[in-house]
Amino acid sequence: MKSNLLEFFGGAFIFTALTYSTGKGYFNSYFRKISVDPSLVDLSVDQIFFEGGRQITLLLSDSLVVFFTVAISYLIFSFVLSFVIRRKVSGNYHEEIFGKLSSFKGLLLIGLFIWFSNFSFNSAMKSGEAVATKAGCIIVTVHNSDKNGEQSGCLVYKTVDNIWVKYSVKEKVMISIFPRDNFYRIDTMAPSNK
Repeated sequence: MKSNLLEFFGGAFIFTALTYSTGKGYFNSYFRKISVDPSLVDLSVDQIFFEGGRQITLLLSDSLVVFFTVAISYLIFSFVLSFVIRRKVSGNYHEEIFGKLSSFKGLLLIGLFIWFSNFSFNSAMKSGEAVATKAGCIIVTVHNSDKNGEQSGCLVYKTVDNIWVKYSVKEKVMISIFPRDNFYRIDTMAPSNK
């Protein structure tokens, strides 16, 4: 019972870490592609987990046939190997063999997890970059309380607390961050494909 609880909580921890790292990989790649330093963007944890879970679901759904084929093959192989060991090995030796095979299975699972973590992270980074490349420019005008009064540009990102606007000044790309208490209105225009 204790070992089952440890396996359950260990699996939950691993899945949480995998989902979080996949979400961070997606957003880091997305922001780098649109010329924003990812360390400046405060993402909520639920956004990171949502995007990470969505990316993992896309990966698994794209390779669902392969996943089920491997899982069924593994179950059949395990059953046949267990049957052969119980038939051919007599005495207490088969318990010793099962113990060694169980340790080997644990090593295989660790290797599979490391591979899948790397694969999902890299896939999420490619996905974030692809979305940023295809994203159009939503032109916004932020009316704020500064002396200039307003700033127009492409909407980069919006959270409950901040609005990010990208614009050009003398052929240099600038990004302004407007905190919630620093603007009172946002006007938008139809998206363009810049």
